[in-house]
Amino acid sequence: MQETALYIAADNNLEEVYSYLVKLCDFENVKIRSKSDLDAFHLAAKKGHLGIVKDLSVKWPELCKLCDSSNTSPLYSSAVKDHLDVVNAILDVDVSSMRIVRTNEKTALHTAARNGLLDIVKVLIHRDPGIVCIKDKKGQTALHMAVKGQSTSVVEEILLSDCSILNERDKKGNTAVHLATRKSRPQIISLLLSYTSIDVNIINNQHETAMDLADKLLYGESALEIKEGLIEAGAKHARQVGQMDETMELKRTVSDIKHEVHTQLVQNEKTNRRVSSIAKELRKIHREAVQNTTNSVTVVAVLFASIAFLAIFNLPGKYIQDGAETGKANIAVNVGFQVFCLLNATSLFISLAVVVVQITLVAWDTRAQKQVVSIVNKLMWAACACTCGAFLSIAFVVVGKNSSWMAITITSAGAPVLVGTLASMCYFVFRQHFGVFRAPQRRIKRASGSKSFSWSMYSANISDPDAYNSDLERIYAL
Repeated sequence: MQETALYIAADNNLEEVYSYLVKLCDFENVKIRSKSDLDAFHLAAKKGHLGIVKDLSVKWPELCKLCDSSNTSPLYSSAVKDHLDVVNAILDVDVSSMRIVRTNEKTALHTAARNGLLDIVKVLIHRDPGIVCIKDKKGQTALHMAVKGQSTSVVEEILLSDCSILNERDKKGNTAVHLATRKSRPQIISLLLSYTSIDVNIINNQHETAMDLADKLLYGESALEIKEGLIEAGAKHARQVGQMDETMELKRTVSDIKHEVHTQLVQNEKTNRRVSSIAKELRKIHREAVQNTTNSVTVVAVLFASIAFLAIFNLPGKYIQDGAETGKANIAVNVGFQVFCLLNATSLFISLAVVVVQITLVAWDTRAQKQVVSIVNKLMWAACACTCGAFLSIAFVVVGKNSSWMAITITSAGAPVLVGTLASMCYFVFRQHFGVFRAPQRRIKRASGSKSFSWSMYSANISDPDAYNSDLERIYAL
């Protein structure tokens, strides 16, 4: 058909003429196509006449979806011409028009990506991110088209929207890496290889990988750069895919061994620090235990000494007041009193000796304290026995002959308790230090070929072998 007046006004961007004519037209007049197969709205969009496009799209939104014989939409025509304002104006009226595909099933995004129109690509993806997954008749996405071009930014923009299409194949089995290699795009290939999800060893329908296609490139700097990038990413020829690469396997094995050794060393270092800390805590506990024992024994020794000292001056029957024997105890001739004096004096001197030793122990080291405390404990047993004996002997004097049954009863009840307690303590002392009556110890068997870094480090970090051996004995005894 011939061109209408409105068509000519839209073609030449005659806005005043257009404004006058559009008032006289209806929708049927506007959508009349010229011999170029375009209506006035489509032509204005293709040439980037923003004012006319805005006015017509507002009056008749249906114009946004009217396509030519190749099913090319006004949005597509404006997008491939890089008319960003017109694209935004159309999308503001009808965003679904961007999903209209041509007869070859390409969207506006396909062609914009192929031509490197970054701003158009950003707008289309922002309006509808799902458009990046649409495939044309060849099975190619916008990413396939983008890698054929020169714009790395366009490729990056598409991948930022959806990197899951990175390994998508077209109908010939080619991925984006295949096409970028065939087109010799080193910068784009470098960007694609930076994604860890990429599979560089996909085989296309011609039984070729990207590495096979790289071998067909003309010799030059770009070809060398592409091959180096592919090799670094682990690319192989199709004939090698699925076969064991002995060199790579050896490298992987060595890397695993290094990692395991490093992990073991780190673990051993942590164990060493923990064991050293435990050893310090054990030594601290030993020192505190010895000090507490020293303090307790000192208090008990002072108590025994005080009782023994006071007992000799507070006797029943008092003392002779006159004569040559003034100060002599009235019961001095009594055998029970004589036994009392002997045992009481023994308890007194033992207690005083223990007090002196315990005071001196403050400046000694832990090992010396442990040895002396062991001896002092036995001396205190003796002082306790002497005090008990002194009490029982003086009891016979105090109750008198007529009530001696009371003293006998006390002796019969107290002596077995005292003797039994001392006998039990002696039994455990002999068992601990001399092995008498010691039960057989169970041994923990270790495998002949096993090694324990932690055990050896623990032994190396114990600075007090005697304390350590003593601890082990107690553990085995339990």
